[in-house]
Amino acid sequence: MNKKKWIITAAIVVLLGGGGYFGYSYLNATPSAGEEPEMEPPSFPTATVERGEVKKTIFAGGTVAAKDREEVKPEAAGKIEKLLVSEGQTVKKGDTLFTIDSTDDLLSVQKQELAITRAQKELSEIKDKKDRINADKPGKVTQVLVKDGQTVAEDDVVAKVLDTDSLKIVGKFTAYEVEQFHVGQNVKVFMTASLVYLDGTITKIDMTGSKGKLSDGAHDVEVVVKKQGALYPGDKGVVQYTNEKGVLFASQSASEFTLPEEEEIKAGTNGTVDEVLIEKDDVVKKGQMIVKMDVTAAELDLKDKELSLKESLLALEQKKREIAKKRVEAPISGVITKLNVKEGETISGGEAVAIIMDTSSVYFMAAVDEIDIPAIQVGQAVEVYVTAFGNRPFQGKVVEVPKEGTKEDKAVRFEVKVELSESSEMKHGMTGDCDIFIEQKDNVLRLPLNAVEVMEEGKGNVMVKNPENGEPMPKEVEIGVEGADFIEITGGLQEGDEVLMMGGM
Repeated sequence: MNKKKWIITAAIVVLLGGGGYFGYSYLNATPSAGEEPEMEPPSFPTATVERGEVKKTIFAGGTVAAKDREEVKPEAAGKIEKLLVSEGQTVKKGDTLFTIDSTDDLLSVQKQELAITRAQKELSEIKDKKDRINADKPGKVTQVLVKDGQTVAEDDVVAKVLDTDSLKIVGKFTAYEVEQFHVGQNVKVFMTASLVYLDGTITKIDMTGSKGKLSDGAHDVEVVVKKQGALYPGDKGVVQYTNEKGVLFASQSASEFTLPEEEEIKAGTNGTVDEVLIEKDDVVKKGQMIVKMDVTAAELDLKDKELSLKESLLALEQKKREIAKKRVEAPISGVITKLNVKEGETISGGEAVAIIMDTSSVYFMAAVDEIDIPAIQVGQAVEVYVTAFGNRPFQGKVVEVPKEGTKEDKAVRFEVKVELSESSEMKHGMTGDCDIFIEQKDNVLRLPLNAVEVMEEGKGNVMVKNPENGEPMPKEVEIGVEGADFIEITGGLQEGDEVLMMGGM
């Protein structure tokens, strides 16, 4: 019998005992006709006022709950592709329980990634568009090949220029000699008429060559010379080069200076021409702006492409999140106590497919009435009686007092969490009740609870022997803490005094 049942039984005994006493009093006051012998008053057991502890408790029913319990409810729907766990298996938080088929999602991700790559390339091309076209070489403009409003591509030629500050000369060399040269190399040009040397730079080398008077053929080496003094087209010279060993290489014969070829200036960007800034016969410098580009359309296109790219990136992220949802992981560490899925089955999103419980420890969840909840505080001692273990008390303490209650029928209950010091034998869902000790006094005068009739707060009555005739008589006493088994006596009785237990023990 647990504590709750013991209290109820004791109350019944008190009522029955009291009824016996009052029956006796009535019979003694009204003797039966013809009955002469006087009956002696019955004797009652006594209780002695003693010193000890008094504990005031709040009684509450409740259930045993695992330390943590989670229902696994996948957000995604689909067919179970691979089941990695079984019922009764211990898992850690983050372990993969099963995967849901995500083939279509992976294909969508690949398509989205391709679209993003494309959008990034287009965006890069727009950003590379320039607001101007600059001359990448100096000279006199011989042709202007674009006009206002015209659309140009990167490799389109917008103008041609002639370098009027330079002349070129082509020297012929043998196959062996031509191997001594490279484009950009500095050489000398000997002027046959004035017997002077001019500095030149190799701009082109013909490595193929052509068959000439010499058996091994001739190869053209083109050299550009800056105009100095009285140097004109038609003047003749010999191209010469002396290597580090002092060996002289000279062209086979003197050749004439000519004007260099026209050079092309390309757009180097895509877009629409806003304004052409040069005309034929203008002289331009290297780096000079020759065409102004219209960037209005490019700016609008840029914003549009940036927005499209952001949308594509967001869509990709969403797809990846959807794929992540299809890898279902354990939300807590514990034991899989229930598993409702099989490999190959199709599940709906939000459906509970498994239960994981952390059974490393359990709590007792006490349903405390709203009237009693103000007296409950964290840290209070508790004795728990689980139905499965009879009168065996389990020690615990209050670790959590809720701020909200739950309405049950017409009453409101608050689920108080009690941590147990010993819980290895308990299982989730077991029922029981508990005493929560809300007040305790040590080394105080006390009497058994059923020896005192509580009249009002701080006052009670006990039955004592009348010193004149030995019959029971009431005596008023002052009381303090009302415990589950004892009640504190604060006045009216001394240690060692005896009172009558009118209802028996």
